[in-house]
Amino acid sequence: MIKAILTDIEGTTSSLSFVKEVLFPYSKKKLRDFVRKHPDDPEVQRILREVQEIEPGNPIETLLRWIEEDRKVAPLKELQGLIWEEGYRSGELKGHIYEDAYEKLKEWHERGIPVYVYSSGSVKAQELLFGHTEHGDLNYLFCGYFDTRIGNKKDPESYKRIAKELGLKPEEILFLSDNPEEIEAAAKAGMKVVRFAREGENEPIKDFPYPQVRSFYEVTLD
Repeated sequence: MIKAILTDIEGTTSSLSFVKEVLFPYSKKKLRDFVRKHPDDPEVQRILREVQEIEPGNPIETLLRWIEEDRKVAPLKELQGLIWEEGYRSGELKGHIYEDAYEKLKEWHERGIPVYVYSSGSVKAQELLFGHTEHGDLNYLFCGYFDTRIGNKKDPESYKRIAKELGLKPEEILFLSDNPEEIEAAAKAGMKVVRFAREGENEPIKDFPYPQVRSFYEVTLD
C-alpha cells in the first residue's frame, strides 16, 4: 500500500523548458551582479569557498561554466536558489506547474496522502518555485523536500535514505520522475515508480519495464 508520494520537478510537476529556458538563463544573467552586490553575505562567501574547494580558480567563472554544463553541484544549486529568490520576490519570476499536477496534488492533499519533493535543485529553489506559482503559494501541498544533499538521484542508496528519513519502507513510497535512470535507481531501492513522458517533452520508452504516463491524471495509487 502506498503511504507517501515522492515527486521530481522538471518534466514531472513542471515544464522542462521553464527550468532550461527561464530559470537557468536568469541565474546566468544575474550571477556576476548578485555576487558583487553581496560581498559580505556569509552564505554567498561560503558557497564561493565550496566552489573553489571543488575546483580551484575563479569561482564565478567556474559557476557560469557549471550552468552551461548543467552540472548538479550543491554550491551552484544553492547560489541559483538565492538568485531565484530575489527574482521571485521581485515578481520577475513565476514558478510553473502543470494544471494536471496542481489538480492531482490538491486531491492527494485533501485525501491526506503526504507528498514530498526530490529534485536536483536546492530545497530553497524548490520552495521558491512552488511558493510563487500562477496558483499562488503551493508549499502547503508538500510535507517536505529533498535535494542532492541526501544523495545523487541516480543512486539507489539516496532513495533508501529518504525512505528511512520518512520512517517508511521503500515499497510504501511511489516515486514520480521523467528521468529513466532515476526511475531505475528508485525501483532498485524498492520503491514503486512511474515515469512521466509528457507530450512535447519526453516520449515513452519502448519496452521500459516500469509504468509510463503522460500526466498526473493517469497516476493511480493502487
